[in-house]
Amino acid sequence: MNRTLKLLVALIAAFSLTVAAAIAASSPAVSTESAGSIGSSSAVLRGAVKPNGAKTAYQFEWGLTTAYGTVSRTRSAGSSATHSVGVSLALHDLLPGTVYHYRLIAENRFGGSIGSDRKFKTKGNPPPYAATGPISQVNSDSATVTAVINPNHEKTTWYFQYGPSATYTSRTFSETVAAGGAPVTVSAQLPGLQSGTIFHYRIVAVNRGITELGGDATFMTYPSRAPLARVRARTTPRHARHRPFVFTTSGRVIPPSSTPDQFACSQNVQIRFYLGRHRVARTFAPVQANCTFSAVTMFRHRPGRHHPARLRVIVQFLGNGYLARNRARTEHVNLG
Repeated sequence: MNRTLKLLVALIAAFSLTVAAAIAASSPAVSTESAGSIGSSSAVLRGAVKPNGAKTAYQFEWGLTTAYGTVSRTRSAGSSATHSVGVSLALHDLLPGTVYHYRLIAENRFGGSIGSDRKFKTKGNPPPYAATGPISQVNSDSATVTAVINPNHEKTTWYFQYGPSATYTSRTFSETVAAGGAPVTVSAQLPGLQSGTIFHYRIVAVNRGITELGGDATFMTYPSRAPLARVRARTTPRHARHRPFVFTTSGRVIPPSSTPDQFACSQNVQIRFYLGRHRVARTFAPVQANCTFSAVTMFRHRPGRHHPARLRVIVQFLGNGYLARNRARTEHVNLG
C-alpha cells in the first residue's frame, strides 16, 4: 500500500471515530427529585443529571409559582456517558408555611433539558397577609386610611406609611393584632395634612421579623376652597314628536388642571325639566371615572297638556369635596 493510500485510510478512520463519538453523545437527561431537610426557612433541593457523554452544566430554579423567578449559579455535572450524577442545592431565608415550586435544568453542547416541576411547603405558620384598603374619610387637613390584615396565627404589629410620594416620609404609631386566623380590618387617622395635596400610603405588617407590605394607594385632601368645574351638557333630540317623549342628556364635568380626574370625577349631576316655572321632571346621572355622565328622561304625556310644549333643561353638577356646584348652559327642548 503506497503512502498516499495509507494517509487516506488513516483520515477515513479518524473521521469515523469522530462521527461515532458525536452519535454516542447527546443532550443531558435530568430528573427533579423530592426536596429534603425542610424547615421553616430552609430546604434542600435535589435531582439527578446524566451528562450523556458531553461536559454538562446544571441549575435549579425556584419560586412561589411555576414562573419561578430565582435561579442558582451554574454548576458542573461532569461528562459521564453512562452514569447519572446526584445534585443538590441548600436554600435559606425562605418564608415559613409557604409553598415553593422548583425544577432542575441542564445543558451541554448538544442541547438542554428541563426537569419536571416539584413543590414543597416550609414548616410553621405563613407570614402575615396585608392589603392596603381605601380611604374611609377625607378632609382638607386629615384622612382615615384602612387596611386588611390576616396575622396567620401569630401576633402581628402593623402601621401605615404615608407621604407626598411612594417613598413615603411619615408613619403612624405601631399597633398590634392578636394571633388568629381570620382577616382583621384596621384603620388610622392621618392628621396635620396639607390641603389640596395628593398623598401615598400603604400598610406594613410584621411578625417574627417578617415584613409584609401592602400595595401603594393614593388620596387627595380637599382644597381649602373648592374650585368651580365647567359643566358641558347636551339634550337630544331637540324636538320629540311622538309619545313616549324620550330625551337623553349627556355631558362632561371638566375640573381644573390642579384636580386630577380620579378625585374630581364623582358625585351626581341633577337634570331638571321645567315648563315655565313648574318642574315637570328630575333625573340624576352619576359622574363616571372619566368625568362623563348620561341619563334618559321620559314623558309618557305632554306636561301641562300643552301642545306643543317647550321645556327648559337645567343641568347642575352637585359638587363634592374637590369641586363646587356648578351648572351647564340652559337648554330648551320641544314635545309634540
